[in-house]
Amino acid sequence: MGPTGKPMGDWEYACNDGFNDNAAGAICRTLGFKHGAEASLTKKMQPSSDDEKKFAFAFAGKMDMDFGWTHFGCEHDDTLPQSMHCMAVRYEDAMDMMGMKAACFDFDRMAVKCFDHKMFDVDISLEITKRKLVCQAKAEKESYLMTIGKFPEIKVKWTLDDNEIELDYKYSKRKGFTARVRMSREWNSIV
Repeated sequence: MGPTGKPMGDWEYACNDGFNDNAAGAICRTLGFKHGAEASLTKKMQPSSDDEKKFAFAFAGKMDMDFGWTHFGCEHDDTLPQSMHCMAVRYEDAMDMMGMKAACFDFDRMAVKCFDHKMFDVDISLEITKRKLVCQAKAEKESYLMTIGKFPEIKVKWTLDDNEIELDYKYSKRKGFTARVRMSREWNSIV
């Protein structure tokens, strides 16, 4: 939008082919938000043809809008759309190169959800046997399961009766953080 509130260029739809959460974040940052994620286009988000024409005329100055971009994706989550880490293809060029394989339909419109705080759901469980301790930690962001082992800064702090203890442990995607121990007596709490 320009300073007068009118669009600075033509309004166009973007096709969701090749679209990713990093690109959604880039779009949301241009709108003043800190983060973004790809959203599913619901029926409520698809206006009727009359509503669509009113919207298109009000914002774009014409009675209908076409697809303008496709295959918009970014490599990183901290970029803007014009960054060298983002890429998009003009829709007409994609159609020339790929033919009907590049075709986008009304239900292929790109949609984003924007927010200022990243949301994580974390679930931690502890399994204790006489020979090992297993701390299974699972984290999800925007319904995507994260591989905790890919984050070297995440460590396990083992405590026994409120005293921190040093244990050698390893991480596996299936089991989580595992430490070999010999449990020789009952403890009040192990965390």
